[in-house]
This record gives sequence, C-alpha cells and structure tokens, in this order.
Amino acid sequence: MLSLLYLYRGRAFVVYWIGSWLFVAAALGIVARGYDDVTLRNVLTGLALLFTVFAAGLMRLSVESFPEHSVRWDGRRLMAMSTAALWFLAGPFVVPLPAIVFTGTMATAALIAWSGAGYLQLARRLRAAGALVMGVGLTIIGASHFIATVLSLFVDLGTGQRLSSLTVITTLFVALGMHILVFEDMIDELRITNRQLEGANEEVRRLAITDALTGCHNRRFFDEVERRELERRRRYGTPLAVVFIDVNHFKRLNDSLGHDRGDAVLWMIGNLLKGQVRQSDYAIRWGGDEFLLLLSCTEDEARTKAANLKAAFEQERVAAALPQYLGLSVGVATVSPEEGLRAAIREADAQMYSDKLSESGV
Repeated sequence: MLSLLYLYRGRAFVVYWIGSWLFVAAALGIVARGYDDVTLRNVLTGLALLFTVFAAGLMRLSVESFPEHSVRWDGRRLMAMSTAALWFLAGPFVVPLPAIVFTGTMATAALIAWSGAGYLQLARRLRAAGALVMGVGLTIIGASHFIATVLSLFVDLGTGQRLSSLTVITTLFVALGMHILVFEDMIDELRITNRQLEGANEEVRRLAITDALTGCHNRRFFDEVERRELERRRRYGTPLAVVFIDVNHFKRLNDSLGHDRGDAVLWMIGNLLKGQVRQSDYAIRWGGDEFLLLLSCTEDEARTKAANLKAAFEQERVAAALPQYLGLSVGVATVSPEEGLRAAIREADAQMYSDKLSESGV
C-alpha cells in the first residue's frame, strides 16, 4: 500500500516509511527463528537490533522530510548509520550480548519517541489528523520500548510480552495514521493548486481590464461597472460625477518627439489620475489620449479635482521639460439616474471640447 502511495504521490516521507517497514519486517524475520549456534545467534540478534534502529531512524527522517519530494542523505546521517552498523554487527564479538540488546532497544525507543514528538508538532502546525494519530502511536511505542527495557533489568514478569502486544496494536494505528496523512497531504496540495489557479485567473482578469501602458482601467472594465455604479447611484442616492480628460496637441507631440515620448506622457497621466482617485473611484483610459474619471462625489468636488489635476500635470510637464503647448482639457458632468452614465459622458465630453477651445484662445 505504501509503495502504491509513493507511486501516486512521490513524497520522500513515504519512501522513509517503506524503508522503515521493510527493516521492521526483516528484524522480525530474523528473531522469529531459533539458532543453535551461539555465535550465529548473537550476530543475527545484533543485525535484528540494527534493523530496528534503522527503522526508527527512518521514521524520524520521515518527519524531517515532510512534505518534500526528494530523498536526501548527508554525511552526518551516513556517519551515524555506519557507527550503528559497526556497534551492532561487531559488538557481539567483543562485549556481552545484553549490552548490545540494551543499547539497541534504548536507541530504538528514543528514536521512535523523537519521531512521535515530531509528528505531534506537525499535527499542531498543520492541524493534520493523520500526523496526530502517528504522533500519539509512536510516542506510545517509544514509551513501551523504554519501559520494557528498564523492567527487563530488574524483573521478568511477562511485562515485555504484554508491552509487545500493545506495540503491535499501536503499530496498526500508526499505519492508519500514515494513510490518513497521505490523504490530507493530497487534499492540502489540491487546496494550494486551487489557490494558485484562482490567483492566476484573477491576474488574467486584472490584465484583461487594465490598460497595459498607463495602468488605468480600460473600456472593457467600464462596460463591466457601468450598470453596477448606476444601480448604486439609484439605490443609495450617492453622488456620481464623471471627468472627461483629453491631452492637448498630443498628435503634434508624437509627430515632433516620437511615439516613445508620447507613451511616456500617457504613462505620466495615468499615474497622476490614479493618484487623484480614491479606492471607490475609477481612472479609465477611454481611448488614445482620452481618459475618464468616475468619482463618487458632487459636481463641485469633481471640478475641484479636475482643476487640481490640470495643475499637477503642468508641474509634471515643467519638470519633464515637455513642450509648453502640451496640456489637459477637462469636462465635468453629474450622472443622472434617469439618463445614465453615457449621457453624462457626452456632456463631459462637450465641456471638455469647450475647455480645449478656450485653452487655444478660439
């Protein structure tokens, strides 16, 4: 089952689980048989203890690698494995076997309990039920190994056998927690993927309603909000005004200084407009060198804002050493709930044209 989970998920912690279970199975297979030769029995006992320590160590690595994809080995871990192998394989030839058994069971208990603590921390951080089940189960197994080892030094009342039965039962819960955690990891990845898709869709929508040059909204955005803003005006009676803006002699600027300089001017105007509007207002590039402001304010306030905008543009023009003939013409109109936004835009456009004529002295 774990192998199938790895093929499906490709997570490093599942590889460590698989290795841990294989080492446990190998250790049980070794100790299940009896051996008449004392030396062979001692060596195989050391090998079985080495496998249990490796199994417990891999369980700890599974916590540290969650939820990475790649299995990583470093020199520190390889050195620890080599030291353990030397102790459990060569130790039976130079020290009494009970010392080997004691160090093996204590090391296993410590590693399993450490793994349990790691999964409990993981459960707290991720709110993962599978990690909680594994953390509790591994902590119980580690504690039972420790108790059995300590009691074996003093008495032999069958406690070790009872604790072994508890270990088997608890191991089943750990296995259940593994499958739950893989499922939760998959669900979490789906959530992340969905959030990324939502973010990508939002970015696509933002690009679709934003003018690439100026950063203002575009006509498509206006088509989306036109009905909504008019409905809000009708329902709540909030004031709504439009300011129509046109750049004077923009074609002359393009012809004399080039389109790159003209684009720079449009970008500058876009920044000015976005700086003039509040969060509830909209700055829209209407087309070419024409812009539109939708303002939640009265007509007088809109006229004040239009005057401030012209003054701000004049300051920017001087600072950027742009031609003196360059300027803004503006028109302002109030939106009537009965006539709608289009009528207000036509009126503001007409006022803008009058402002343009007055600027030129006609």
